[in-house]
Formats: sequence, C-alpha cells, structure tokens
Amino acid sequence: MARYTGPKWRKSRRYGADLWGNPKSMRRGYPPGPRALRRRKISDRGQQLIEKQKVRYAYGLMEKQFHRVYERAEQRTGVTGDNLMQMLEERLDNVVYRLGYARTRPQARQLVAHGMIALEGKKLDVPSARVRLGQEVAFTARGQRSAYYEILKEEIKGRDVPGWLEIDRDAVKGRMLQQPGPGDWEPHFSPSAVVEYYSR
Repeated sequence: MARYTGPKWRKSRRYGADLWGNPKSMRRGYPPGPRALRRRKISDRGQQLIEKQKVRYAYGLMEKQFHRVYERAEQRTGVTGDNLMQMLEERLDNVVYRLGYARTRPQARQLVAHGMIALEGKKLDVPSARVRLGQEVAFTARGQRSAYYEILKEEIKGRDVPGWLEIDRDAVKGRMLQQPGPGDWEPHFSPSAVVEYYSR
C-alpha cells in the first residue's frame, strides 16, 4: 500500500502543526523555504485544503484512501466531521499508537505491518483494520520475543492512554472501552473544514 515517504518535518512546518508526534519538528516557527519571500494571503478554499492535508498526513493516508473514509463517514448518521475522525481513530495502527505501543503513528503502522500486533489473539497486519468495542490489542508471540517488546515494557509505564482505551501495562494488553468522540483527537485538527472542502 502506498504511503508518504517524503520529508516529514517539512510537512509539519508547512501546515503549522506537529503531524508526526515529534515536537522537535516545530522548533522553527515559520514555513519552509526562503524566509524573505512574501507570503500570500490564503483563501478560504486554501485553508480548507490545509486542514484536510493536516489530517491526511497525520494518519498516514493517501488521497484516494482518505476520500473513501470520508465517503463512508458521510453515509453514517451524525456529524460527518466527527464520524470521519472517529473512523480514523479506530484504525488499528492509530489504536496501537494511542495505547502507547509506539511513539508515533508511522512507528505503530510499522509494528502492525511487520506482524507484531494481534487483535483478539490473532495476528493482523493490516494497519487500516477497524478496532471494535471490547476487542483486545496485544503483541503476537513473535512480537513478545523481540527486543523492542522488552524495552517497551519499561517505557510504557510512563505513557498516558486516552480515556476511551484501557491498558494492562504489566501484560502489555489493551482494549477499546468506548468509541472516541470530540476531544479525543488533536485540537489542531478541524474536521468541519475537511467536510467543507469535500462538500464543494
């Protein structure tokens, strides 16, 4: 599956938000490129595009895949923007990230793709798979034999987990208690702007 492999910190600076889980990417408080260049005023449409790209890059989706998620969110009852963010938060790679198994979403995606993660006791190497209520997310037997797992068992004790998830830090097992809602994703995302972008 295709994914973005370009300069990541450059994207964070371009869109004015830490998209990769590394605050160092925002050490420079200005966009990339020559600082002397005059910045043009961004139109409403341009701002909507920026908000859409922020979400898309942060969750590691290509445009066609992201648009399909939006179309499914639009078909659900409720607020489309919240539905979209909820579906993105329920992705297996994002749940692995939220549980503290990885420092960043790209790292979480790699853990899943390499067969290190089990859902309900069965290996699942599809990062976009949906995690449902009550399902257990843990490491496979192969993952538990890795050096990374031993390091994680110590590091995970100091990592926070959002309220819609629960984790057993000793056994390194977690599950979804409830569906994520407004306030459970990063505040610099604007789901309504994403909906406005695709609604035109």
